[in-house]
This record gives sequence, structure tokens and C-alpha cells, in this order.
Amino acid sequence: MTLHFRDEGEGRPLVLLHGLGASSRVFDPLFSRMKGRRLISLDFPRTARSGRWSASTPPELTGELLKFLESRHVTSFELFGHSFGGLVALQLASVVPQRVTRLTVASAPAMGVPPQFKLLLANPLADLSMGWFGKLPVWRPALRAYLSMIWGDSSQLTDAQLALYEEAVTAPGFSEGMLEALRAVGNFQLPVAALRNAPFEKQLLWGEKDRLVHPVQGEQLASAIGGKLSVWRDIGHCLPEESPEGLLAALSRA
Repeated sequence: MTLHFRDEGEGRPLVLLHGLGASSRVFDPLFSRMKGRRLISLDFPRTARSGRWSASTPPELTGELLKFLESRHVTSFELFGHSFGGLVALQLASVVPQRVTRLTVASAPAMGVPPQFKLLLANPLADLSMGWFGKLPVWRPALRAYLSMIWGDSSQLTDAQLALYEEAVTAPGFSEGMLEALRAVGNFQLPVAALRNAPFEKQLLWGEKDRLVHPVQGEQLASAIGGKLSVWRDIGHCLPEESPEGLLAALSRA
């Protein structure tokens, strides 16, 4: 199946993993402004311009990503993951710690979710609901309302950014992939020992106004894996889109 990706520039490779409902296009500002680096991003399965190139779980995605990176002759790399992409980044870094030179994770729900959330997703009605969702048109007002809720300052949300999300969620099979990914979030087991003992630097970024994954989870994750947490003022959950300048600075640091 189709795997859409960008692999541009020269220098130390940096692999970029987006969150659920978004796409690799959230990293466009990095591609246009980050110099002296080789940037690699991709659309997750059944999202935006990608087909079902993998199951939508961190372990399955890790295996397929390693095959992809080998096909691009990437033997060592820095790694950034946002939200669900952060879970994949944590999983990937724990599997090949000798190949990761630095790990940066933003707003990742790695410390578990409420039991009620797991029960809700395990209910067969969740499949039915997501199936109906896949047959309905995507209403821009509803999408705007959701993004406005999870952004730190919704007045900064633009029509161009809304269009990127619309492209992502209208991909064939998106609703099924989303449900599979959400269930994987509920069942995620953080590889604490492997990450704590890994030799690479661990950098965690969080928005102080994150309403989906509270900054307390960032503190817990930093403590668990031995990472350094930075909490960004007035930023919500969508850190790459809300603060591309801040992300550029964090990932450009030598």
C-alpha cells in the first residue's frame, strides 16, 4: 500500500512523526526553514496521502518504520514524535537505542489513560460509531470546534491549518485506523527500563494549556525515562502547529 513520505536535505537525519488526525504536513515549516539537516517525515497509515502500509499500533509501526529507514539507508537518526507519534517514537527508540542520537517527544499519552476510556473503546459500539463516522461528511465547523478546544489560543487557528486536517481525516479507511490507534493508546506499555538505560538524550516538550494530555503526564514521563521536560507557555496540545518557531529552535539545538 501507498506510504507517502518526504526525505529532503543533507546532514544528520531527523525523523518526524505526527499525531492522530494530523499529517506530515504539520512539519512543512521545518522543511522550509531547517537548514543543514536531512528531514524525513511520513503520513501514518490511512491518513492523508498514505494507504494501509501498517497496522496503526506502536509495535507494528516500529517494525515497518525500521524497514522504511533501512530502505532509505538511514543507519542513525534523531527522532521527534508528537502525541500518538510520540508513543511510536518511544517504542522505536526503545527497540534500537544504539541508532537513536536524540529523542524528542511532545504531548505523548505514554503514562496511561483512565480505565473508562479503555472500556469505551473496547465496546463493540465503538466500531459501529466509527463506521458511521467514516460515512459522514467532515464538517469544517465541527473540526474547527475540536481544534479550538485543544489549542492554547484558538484565535491562531487558520483556514489553511484546518484544510490540512480535513485532508488527513478524509483518507480512505481513516476512521478504522483511528479506532485501532486509539485502542493502542489505551493498551500502550511504556518500555521504561529500555528508555531509562538508553544512552541518547531525551527531551520532552509540553504545552501548559494541553487539555488532552496534561503537563503532569509530561512530568511523570520525564521522571520515568530520565528526560528533561520543557513546558511551553500559552501552548495547547498541537505543539508543532501552534509553535513551529519553538519546535525549530528545540530541534536545531546542537
